[in-house]
Amino acid sequence: MFVVLVRHADPATGGTDPGLSPSGILRAATLAKMLGGAGITAIFTSNLRRTKDTAKPLANQLAITPVTIADDAAAAAAQIRAAGQRVLVIGHSNTVPTIIKTLGGPATVVINPTEFDRMFVLHLPAQGAASLLTMRYGA
Repeated sequence: MFVVLVRHADPATGGTDPGLSPSGILRAATLAKMLGGAGITAIFTSNLRRTKDTAKPLANQLAITPVTIADDAAAAAAQIRAAGQRVLVIGHSNTVPTIIKTLGGPATVVINPTEFDRMFVLHLPAQGAASLLTMRYGA
């Protein structure tokens, strides 16, 4: 199983539940272009607009309805494991590292407040230890 995890794209300023800024909209489109042929079968977001807006281009392209991920890390991990072989999770700087750790990845992942370009690919083999690939994407 492969789980791709990203923090939401760059948010607009102001408000309690902002959408994406122009650069965030571009980053979300880049994510869709990158993952359009990756075999993603499920997309999870938080209940906040910026995660949903980040998922929207890929979800539309693949005709997948994103599902709101549980707030509890163990419940979120169970949702992810039940979702299929290639899953995208769009979360936040505080939730993505926790989900990675709960799924068996390293506990050392940190996403700084100004980082919106981090992408993690967590491989969860049927047997053996999880492995994590860390990348950056977008402008």
